[in-house]
Amino acid sequence: MNNSRKWQRAELLLFTIITLLNLLPYISTRFFPSMDGASHLSNSNIINQLVFHHNELFRQFFTINPEPVPNWTSHLLISLLSLVMPAFLAEKILMVILLAGTPFAFRSLMQTISPGKSLYSYLIFPFTHSMFLFFGFYNFCLAVLFFLITLNYWLRNEHKFPAARPTLFLALLAALTYFSHLVVFGALLIMIAVKLTAGLAMDMICRTDEKRAVLAGFLKKTLAVTLAALIPLILFVYFFYSRPGTREISHIAGKELAGFLVTVRSLISFNATVEGRQTTILFIMLALFAGIGFIAFLIRLVKTRNKSAAPEPGTGERLLPGLPFWWLLTAMAVLLALYFTMPDAYGTASYTNLRLGYLFFLASILWISTFRIPWQFGLIAIAGGIYVNTMLNRIYAPTISELGKLASDCNKGAAYAEPNSVVLPIYCMDNWFTGHFVDYLSVDKPILMVYNYECHAGYFPVKWNEEIKPNYYLGDPSNQDHHINFELVKGRPSIPLDYVFIVGHYDPGKDWFFSTLHRILTEDFVRVYEAENCSLYRNKPHPKSLPIKGGT
Repeated sequence: MNNSRKWQRAELLLFTIITLLNLLPYISTRFFPSMDGASHLSNSNIINQLVFHHNELFRQFFTINPEPVPNWTSHLLISLLSLVMPAFLAEKILMVILLAGTPFAFRSLMQTISPGKSLYSYLIFPFTHSMFLFFGFYNFCLAVLFFLITLNYWLRNEHKFPAARPTLFLALLAALTYFSHLVVFGALLIMIAVKLTAGLAMDMICRTDEKRAVLAGFLKKTLAVTLAALIPLILFVYFFYSRPGTREISHIAGKELAGFLVTVRSLISFNATVEGRQTTILFIMLALFAGIGFIAFLIRLVKTRNKSAAPEPGTGERLLPGLPFWWLLTAMAVLLALYFTMPDAYGTASYTNLRLGYLFFLASILWISTFRIPWQFGLIAIAGGIYVNTMLNRIYAPTISELGKLASDCNKGAAYAEPNSVVLPIYCMDNWFTGHFVDYLSVDKPILMVYNYECHAGYFPVKWNEEIKPNYYLGDPSNQDHHINFELVKGRPSIPLDYVFIVGHYDPGKDWFFSTLHRILTEDFVRVYEAENCSLYRNKPHPKSLPIKGGT
């Protein structure tokens, strides 16, 4: 084995080791405590109750969304895995797919675009645990993975289109990307469209005597991509067309967006000051690489002015960068233009700018890999990527551990709730990040939570069964001072709530609701589970009496 081959194997081994080490903080706790993750696990359980278990109680409250909306893939994956394993293991498998699959998919794409430049792939590691992962935007994270795989497949098989088999496989990958996330699907189409257009322009310049053949090939490939993406593209258009135009639309000021680029805001999850120190280093590195690439180009330009320094014919040297450089640079310009012009929020859908900024940085790293600069700069990329990634993980580890305990405590309360119980979740902590942790109670057992933000949103797999969903109440309906009625639809029957699950600690004197809730819990309920920051109360008329147990 020659030295080059040994180096390649050693470098691949290093990349694999870094990938595995990068996984450890995110699978070290029972649950990965993300902001929306508990809701996704809970709603995946609802899908199983409706589709596989035919649970009549759940059918009264929920129904599968008949619209082919995005945000399906992670729910479906977790639902299927949860049929044979606990929810926390299903989530761990998803974490492995995201945190191991994304860097290897990115590395493979980089090798396709810039053979021999895989050293720059180490810059992907800080992007594997972006704010979108911590916020529990699992569908977006999966969409990024499908984005990388799809783009790589297109580039490697572009010459085969419009043959039937590659077109059908591209259609499958495009559909998976769409059913994961809209924004990423749109970015995928932009990347392919820009690649086709840039390829056409370069071929028309270089193959002046074959313009008709070049144009014909371009039209065939364009037709193949259009056919492959046709169904998700129609759904993409319908999704926005069917949404009411009165939704609140908000924009972020351009100056603030520029600042977000410098701090790589899409990587900051908890503390902009602390994390920003590390992410800014990453931005500086990317900017330096871009500057070095430009300087290297100027040096080559100056050398060619001296005829004696001109490259010999047939040496393969060229002055201008190749197609990947111009294609990725153009795609970055398009993504950056959208980043500064698109609204950040459209109704309940938000973080559009940061999502586009995240994709812009991925394209930037790929673009950097096309630079014709000495290979030693790749070692700087390795050291910089590993350093920033390690520092970020050191920042995140204590938070993951602390929040993981709260998630586990919430989940343990399910052991003291009867199957097919109806539960009122109440969140009383002053922490914007843990608002959906109440859903950890219902990720495995058929426990029906009467609050579900995904059902309200309208673009998730599950929605409320508005036609028959019953009302519910606490306390004694005959005593107005001892009764809280959640009457959502007038004239519809109300059912008593079996349990109240509280995360945090409520203040009985805060307002009428909490003072009435306190009287009801004190007189009509018994606490059956208590941990440091969560408690489960059972309605006394419930047929089974369970002892109070403390969390560990």
